[in-house]
Amino acid sequence: MRLLTAFLLISLLVSGQKAPSFSDEFNGTELDLAKWVPHDPWAAAATPDIAAVSGGELHLRERQTITTFGLFSQKYGRVEARLRMPAGKGRLRLLPVPLAHLPAIDVFVFEGTKVSFGNFWGTEQTERSFADAFDAPPSGQHVFAMDWEPGKITWSIDGKERMHSTDGVPSQPMFLLVEGPLDIDYIRVFAER
Repeated sequence: MRLLTAFLLISLLVSGQKAPSFSDEFNGTELDLAKWVPHDPWAAAATPDIAAVSGGELHLRERQTITTFGLFSQKYGRVEARLRMPAGKGRLRLLPVPLAHLPAIDVFVFEGTKVSFGNFWGTEQTERSFADAFDAPPSGQHVFAMDWEPGKITWSIDGKERMHSTDGVPSQPMFLLVEGPLDIDYIRVFAER
Protein backbone atom coordinates (compact mmCIF):
# COMPACT_ATOMS: atom_id res chain seq x y z
CA MET A 1 0.00 0.00 0.00
CA ARG A 2 2.89 2.40 0.73
CA LEU A 3 4.30 1.67 -2.72
CA LEU A 4 0.94 2.53 -4.32
CA THR A 5 0.70 5.78 -2.34
CA ALA A 6 4.26 6.73 -3.35
CA PHE A 7 3.44 5.93 -7.00
CA LEU A 8 0.32 8.13 -6.83
CA LEU A 9 2.28 11.06 -5.39
CA ILE A 10 5.08 10.73 -7.99
CA SER A 11 2.47 10.54 -10.79
CA LEU A 12 0.80 13.71 -9.53
CA LEU A 13 4.10 15.59 -9.28
CA VAL A 14 5.14 14.54 -12.81
CA SER A 15 1.74 15.64 -14.20
CA GLY A 16 2.03 19.00 -12.43
CA GLN A 17 -1.02 18.33 -10.25
CA LYS A 18 -0.82 18.98 -6.50
CA ALA A 19 -0.81 16.08 -4.08
CA PRO A 20 -4.23 15.47 -2.51
CA SER A 21 -4.97 17.03 0.88
CA PHE A 22 -7.15 13.96 1.52
CA SER A 23 -7.13 10.63 -0.31
CA ASP A 24 -8.41 7.12 0.20
CA GLU A 25 -7.72 4.48 -2.45
CA PHE A 26 -9.54 1.75 -0.41
CA ASN A 27 -6.74 -0.77 -0.92
CA GLY A 28 -6.91 -2.31 2.56
CA THR A 29 -9.26 -4.88 4.01
CA GLU A 30 -11.26 -2.56 6.27
CA LEU A 31 -12.35 1.06 6.55
CA ASP A 32 -9.49 3.37 7.62
CA LEU A 33 -10.83 4.85 10.88
CA ALA A 34 -8.05 7.47 10.86
CA LYS A 35 -9.83 8.97 7.81
CA TRP A 36 -13.51 8.02 8.23
CA VAL A 37 -16.18 8.09 10.91
CA PRO A 38 -18.60 5.21 10.18
CA HIS A 39 -21.94 6.89 10.89
CA ASP A 40 -24.23 9.75 10.00
CA PRO A 41 -23.02 12.81 11.99
CA TRP A 42 -26.47 13.22 13.54
CA ALA A 43 -26.60 9.55 14.65
CA ALA A 44 -25.95 8.56 18.24
CA ALA A 45 -23.31 5.84 17.75
CA ALA A 46 -20.73 4.71 15.23
CA THR A 47 -21.13 1.32 13.57
CA PRO A 48 -17.71 0.33 12.13
CA ASP A 49 -18.97 -2.83 10.43
CA ILE A 50 -21.25 -0.98 8.00
CA ALA A 51 -18.58 -0.33 5.37
CA ALA A 52 -16.86 -3.15 3.53
CA VAL A 53 -13.51 -2.67 1.82
CA SER A 54 -12.38 -5.35 -0.63
CA GLY A 55 -10.92 -5.66 -4.09
CA GLY A 56 -9.61 -2.08 -3.95
CA GLU A 57 -13.10 -0.62 -3.45
CA LEU A 58 -15.32 0.72 -0.69
CA HIS A 59 -18.71 -1.01 -0.72
CA LEU A 60 -21.57 0.78 1.02
CA ARG A 61 -25.03 -0.73 1.10
CA GLU A 62 -28.32 1.18 1.11
CA ARG A 63 -28.31 4.01 3.71
CA GLN A 64 -24.89 3.14 5.09
CA THR A 65 -23.02 6.38 5.81
CA ILE A 66 -19.41 7.38 6.46
CA THR A 67 -18.04 10.89 7.01
CA THR A 68 -14.84 12.80 7.66
CA PHE A 69 -16.59 14.84 10.38
CA GLY A 70 -14.05 15.74 13.08
CA LEU A 71 -11.18 14.26 11.02
CA PHE A 72 -10.97 16.29 7.80
CA SER A 73 -12.57 19.41 6.38
CA GLN A 74 -11.47 21.95 3.82
CA LYS A 75 -12.52 25.29 2.38
CA TYR A 76 -12.48 25.29 -1.45
CA GLY A 77 -10.72 22.84 -3.74
CA ARG A 78 -11.54 19.80 -5.86
CA VAL A 79 -13.38 16.66 -4.76
CA GLU A 80 -13.01 13.69 -7.10
CA ALA A 81 -14.35 10.13 -6.87
CA ARG A 82 -14.15 7.17 -9.25
CA LEU A 83 -16.99 4.72 -8.75
CA ARG A 84 -19.63 2.41 -10.11
CA MET A 85 -23.30 3.21 -9.54
CA PRO A 86 -25.35 0.33 -8.14
CA ALA A 87 -29.14 0.52 -8.00
CA GLY A 88 -30.57 2.72 -5.27
CA LYS A 89 -29.83 6.23 -4.03
CA GLY A 90 -26.22 7.04 -3.21
CA ARG A 91 -24.47 10.35 -2.66
CA LEU A 92 -21.27 12.22 -1.91
CA ARG A 93 -22.05 15.48 -0.11
CA LEU A 94 -20.13 18.28 1.58
CA LEU A 95 -21.51 19.64 4.86
CA PRO A 96 -20.30 22.59 6.96
CA VAL A 97 -18.12 22.83 10.03
CA PRO A 98 -19.58 23.46 12.57
CA LEU A 99 -22.18 20.76 11.86
CA ALA A 100 -25.38 22.02 10.25
CA HIS A 101 -27.70 20.96 7.42
CA LEU A 102 -26.84 24.09 5.38
CA PRO A 103 -24.88 25.04 3.40
CA ALA A 104 -24.41 21.76 1.52
CA ILE A 105 -22.94 20.75 -1.81
CA ASP A 106 -23.93 17.51 -3.54
CA VAL A 107 -20.84 16.35 -5.43
CA PHE A 108 -23.27 13.79 -6.89
CA VAL A 109 -26.52 12.01 -6.05
CA PHE A 110 -27.66 8.87 -7.89
CA GLU A 111 -31.29 7.90 -7.92
CA GLY A 112 -32.57 5.36 -10.41
CA THR A 113 -31.29 6.31 -13.86
CA LYS A 114 -30.51 9.93 -12.93
CA VAL A 115 -27.49 11.68 -11.46
CA SER A 116 -27.86 15.13 -9.96
CA PHE A 117 -25.62 17.88 -8.63
CA GLY A 118 -26.64 20.60 -6.22
CA ASN A 119 -25.73 23.57 -4.06
CA PHE A 120 -27.95 24.41 -1.06
CA TRP A 121 -27.81 27.48 1.20
CA GLY A 122 -29.87 29.75 3.44
CA THR A 123 -31.60 28.58 6.60
CA GLU A 124 -33.90 25.63 7.16
CA GLN A 125 -36.84 28.08 6.92
CA THR A 126 -35.52 29.84 3.79
CA GLU A 127 -33.49 27.15 2.03
CA ARG A 128 -32.43 28.05 -1.49
CA SER A 129 -30.77 25.80 -4.01
CA PHE A 130 -29.30 25.42 -7.47
CA ALA A 131 -29.47 21.86 -8.80
CA ASP A 132 -30.00 19.87 -11.97
CA ALA A 133 -30.38 16.20 -12.93
CA PHE A 134 -28.97 14.31 -15.90
CA ASP A 135 -29.20 10.80 -17.30
CA ALA A 136 -26.67 8.62 -15.51
CA PRO A 137 -23.69 7.57 -17.61
CA PRO A 138 -23.56 3.97 -18.89
CA SER A 139 -22.53 1.18 -16.54
CA GLY A 140 -18.90 0.91 -15.49
CA GLN A 141 -16.60 3.17 -13.52
CA HIS A 142 -16.81 6.93 -13.94
CA VAL A 143 -14.99 9.90 -12.39
CA PHE A 144 -17.23 12.49 -10.76
CA ALA A 145 -15.62 15.78 -9.76
CA MET A 146 -16.64 19.06 -8.19
CA ASP A 147 -14.39 22.13 -8.28
CA TRP A 148 -15.23 24.67 -5.57
CA GLU A 149 -13.66 28.11 -5.59
CA PRO A 150 -14.68 31.53 -4.23
CA GLY A 151 -17.90 32.44 -6.04
CA LYS A 152 -18.16 29.36 -8.31
CA ILE A 153 -18.80 25.60 -8.22
CA THR A 154 -18.30 23.39 -11.29
CA TRP A 155 -19.38 19.74 -11.63
CA SER A 156 -18.05 17.25 -14.19
CA ILE A 157 -18.30 13.60 -15.20
CA ASP A 158 -15.27 11.92 -16.77
CA GLY A 159 -13.62 15.31 -17.31
CA LYS A 160 -16.59 16.88 -19.12
CA GLU A 161 -18.25 19.85 -17.41
CA ARG A 162 -21.94 19.21 -16.78
CA MET A 163 -23.02 22.19 -14.64
CA HIS A 164 -21.75 25.23 -12.78
CA SER A 165 -23.21 27.63 -10.21
CA THR A 166 -22.28 31.08 -8.94
CA ASP A 167 -25.23 31.43 -6.55
CA GLY A 168 -24.92 30.86 -2.80
CA VAL A 169 -21.39 29.42 -2.97
CA PRO A 170 -20.30 28.41 0.56
CA SER A 171 -17.20 30.03 2.05
CA GLN A 172 -16.50 27.89 5.10
CA PRO A 173 -14.73 24.57 5.71
CA MET A 174 -16.79 21.50 4.83
CA PHE A 175 -16.44 17.76 5.49
CA LEU A 176 -17.31 14.73 3.32
CA LEU A 177 -20.42 12.59 3.80
CA VAL A 178 -20.75 9.42 1.70
CA GLU A 179 -24.03 7.47 1.67
CA GLY A 180 -24.63 4.13 -0.05
CA PRO A 181 -25.29 2.19 -2.03
CA LEU A 182 -21.98 2.90 -3.77
CA ASP A 183 -18.90 0.99 -4.95
CA ILE A 184 -16.04 3.51 -4.80
CA ASP A 185 -12.55 3.00 -6.22
CA TYR A 186 -11.13 6.21 -4.72
CA ILE A 187 -11.99 9.60 -3.22
CA ARG A 188 -9.46 12.43 -3.47
CA VAL A 189 -9.63 16.03 -2.30
CA PHE A 190 -7.23 18.68 -3.58
CA ALA A 191 -6.63 22.15 -2.16
CA GLU A 192 -7.70 25.17 -4.20
CA ARG A 193 -5.31 25.76 -7.14
